[in-house]
Amino acid sequence: MTKDDLIRGLNEDLAAELSTVIRYTYEGSRCFGPFGLPLREMLSRGRLDEIGHAAFLMDVITDLGGEPVTAPRPFGKPADLKEMLELDLRLEEEAAQKYVRRAREAEELMLPELKVRLEEMAADEAGHARELRRVLKGLEAPATAYEPLAECVGHG
Repeated sequence: MTKDDLIRGLNEDLAAELSTVIRYTYEGSRCFGPFGLPLREMLSRGRLDEIGHAAFLMDVITDLGGEPVTAPRPFGKPADLKEMLELDLRLEEEAAQKYVRRAREAEELMLPELKVRLEEMAADEAGHARELRRVLKGLEAPATAYEPLAECVGHG
């Protein structure tokens, strides 16, 4: 593991964070009806966390002598609410795993502050994933209890 390897990995993480900011903004714009507002609020909270992660990563990459990327990683735009949430869950779980790996890399390079911060970011992403799993679990309830959710992401 070299510092350049770490910078390259952090830039991949940064592109993913930028993508999540855009994806959550896009998904929030597609939510309507009485259950659209709580979902929009959840996505907004997540978006603010991701902006903080992106800003931190940009600073660290610069501090390490790298050039932060500014292009987001491409992402899919599922038309179905459940598929949208499943995509978000998968990407949050991947982000948590990558931050754990990146924290080990920072430790290997004797960067203790970065190691701890990356572990905290992994915990943030794991928390987002937990919240998404709870929402998805709610979608498994009888359809009549959640019919208004169909108004989010153009169903109904």
